[in-house]
Amino acid sequence: MAHAVIMAGGQGERFWPLTSEEFPKYLIRLDGKNSLLQKAYGRLLKIYDKKKIHVVTTKNHVPFIRKVLPSLTPSNIITEPFRRNTAPAIFLSTALLAERFGGQEVVSFFPADHLIQNETAFRQTIKNALTAAGQQRVLVTVGIQPAFPATGYGYIHTGRPIVNKLGAYRVKSFKEKPSRRIAQGYLRKKNFLWNAGIFAWRADVFLEAMRKFAPQISRGFHLKNLNRSYERLPRVSIDYALMEKADNVAVIKTRMDWCDMGNWDMFFEKAKKDKNGNTLQGAVRQKECKGTLLANFTGTPLAVVGLQNFIVVRAGQGTLICRRSQSEESARFGAHEQ
Repeated sequence: MAHAVIMAGGQGERFWPLTSEEFPKYLIRLDGKNSLLQKAYGRLLKIYDKKKIHVVTTKNHVPFIRKVLPSLTPSNIITEPFRRNTAPAIFLSTALLAERFGGQEVVSFFPADHLIQNETAFRQTIKNALTAAGQQRVLVTVGIQPAFPATGYGYIHTGRPIVNKLGAYRVKSFKEKPSRRIAQGYLRKKNFLWNAGIFAWRADVFLEAMRKFAPQISRGFHLKNLNRSYERLPRVSIDYALMEKADNVAVIKTRMDWCDMGNWDMFFEKAKKDKNGNTLQGAVRQKECKGTLLANFTGTPLAVVGLQNFIVVRAGQGTLICRRSQSEESARFGAHEQ
């Protein structure tokens, strides 16, 4: 039986002034009802046995996880002693699950803060990924067929097909976030996919690959002496530590609806809008605004007149005001100026 691990450790400074150490990004409620983490957990319940769903997070986030996911088995919370990016978190999770259930188990990983609205396509994509990982000694990732020349996503350059019926291809290379000109070229070539940051592999295949391509992590890691060994691990992403170096990486190509909720602009794109194209959340009063996000997470009213194509977010840490398309830079600026 396959296991799923939700990665829920990041803070999300690009959503300043809302997010913080006390309110990580995965707690954002796009629809005002369920958080991104709750949505991720709900999607996985339709694929995996409840007992096989885990969350990896840092120790200071454990109370958030228990509160938001009360039905999650407490022992299924995998706790990092320190925040060390995705490579150590994924290594810890895979090693722990291999020790508990054996190296033949297929382990899959999902970010806690993605928005996926077409769940039927999502389920088929993940089933294909699990099948490929179970049948072959490959590290499987998921690639989204681009809908536009995105400059905020990494890309996967696909090679020859591995299993046609699963939509599985060899990975030639991973590409960093491109310029708009390069992204337009990727879109025309058809063999470049958005990197969704979703993975699946047999535990023993992954651990062997880490010993070969990321010895700085595998050699320094010890489950029996976790705190001391984990503190010494490098802060590095799984793409940089392993996926860009390994020679047995496969990608499942999919057209499923997918969005990495990276900043307020993306929040606005996916949120509900009124007849004037505005998204309003919280105690907000507006007049003659168009195409604008107005979000108020405080107890006092926010009144706005005459803005077009702006983002205004008010929360306990401060207020963000910027033109749309500039929210990521502006939020980081605000977060760093505190």
